Amino acid sequence: MTIENYIQAGLQHLGVYSETISDIIYFLALLVIIGMINWITHVLTRQWLARFVLKLTKRTATNWDDLMFSQRFFNRLGLLIAPIIIQIVFKEFEWTQFSFLMQLINVWITLSFLLIVSSILDGINRIYDSYPIAKDRPIKVFIQVIKIFFYCAAIIIIISILLDKDPFALLAGLGAISAVLMLVFKDSILGFVAGIQLISNRMVNIGDWIVMPSSNADGDVIEINLTTVKVQNWDKTISTIPTYKLVSESFTNWRGMQESGGRRIKRSVNINIYSVHYLTHEDLENLKQSALLKNYIEGKMKELNEYNANVENPLDKRHLTNIGTFREYMEAWLAANPNINLDMTHMVRQLQPTPTGIPLEIYCFSARKEWVIYERVQADIFDHLFAILPLFKLKVFQYPTNMEWMQEK
Repeated sequence: MTIENYIQAGLQHLGVYSETISDIIYFLALLVIIGMINWITHVLTRQWLARFVLKLTKRTATNWDDLMFSQRFFNRLGLLIAPIIIQIVFKEFEWTQFSFLMQLINVWITLSFLLIVSSILDGINRIYDSYPIAKDRPIKVFIQVIKIFFYCAAIIIIISILLDKDPFALLAGLGAISAVLMLVFKDSILGFVAGIQLISNRMVNIGDWIVMPSSNADGDVIEINLTTVKVQNWDKTISTIPTYKLVSESFTNWRGMQESGGRRIKRSVNINIYSVHYLTHEDLENLKQSALLKNYIEGKMKELNEYNANVENPLDKRHLTNIGTFREYMEAWLAANPNINLDMTHMVRQLQPTPTGIPLEIYCFSARKEWVIYERVQADIFDHLFAILPLFKLKVFQYPTNMEWMQEK
């Protein structure tokens, strides 16, 4: 005898039997039973089982179980257990008017299973992210691809349940809408292929500093997923770049600088051409007082004296210039600077003259790569350069100001 028979007998005993009333009471009774079963499984899984397992995982020496068995996992486990119990309880009952309710329970089971699989995959990703290799080889892209596979399978199963059709028959009909699916999942497909290229070729890793002007991105990569790459810019804004754009378009990755022995300093100062001249004997004697220039000047003067001894015309004689001596001084000063990496290229070079003077470029690598310290090292170099220039009787080119006009008058 089923619940429906009990309800009909009770209504007949009360003398108020009606098929409509019987169906309504029957439906409400099923809802009450389902609600009770769901509440009981909720208490058992989310409060008792979850607390027991979470306490157990905290006592273990490993960290992976804490990452895998989160509270969210047990919440979703409770969603799966309840419909399974309901299905078992009502398996032997005669479903006549409310067979659609059993279909909804099967859909419930499918969705609950999908959520649990998603939690397990998220747990695997969290465990992997706890290892150092995750920075260079993230697996979030592959996790998302697996999720998409399960999502598609769940959609097909749910449709087959509601339509009471074979899932494989539905799969056979997907060929007709493959073009639509390609259009819908275009970014996901392109992102998956691009993600494999990015990871396998180590083009971009979490934590890399990248610059992509076309997407207004200039900062650290904080996330790489199936369809997008998130970059936290230096002004703390977030730029979202489609993954495939990092393969199809150009961008700058500063990882090479971060992994190298230094950060490049490449800055020039324009010297006023009219301040360039030969050094006099008095100038040379004054500059020889510098320990950085003494050996250079003495060696150079010996070389020039030997050359000039055989030259009669004063125009053909060689002399030291203030700009050339200053260049040698700055090279010696950089070589003595502990903040400069001497194992990498370092020089002071003269560029092609321009209408704004002679560019004198400092080219070297700071031993410290941190942004703030790097800027401080660079500023110290040019602070010293500007301060020492007058001792060589050199002037920096700059456009005239009102103050200069007043001084000339």
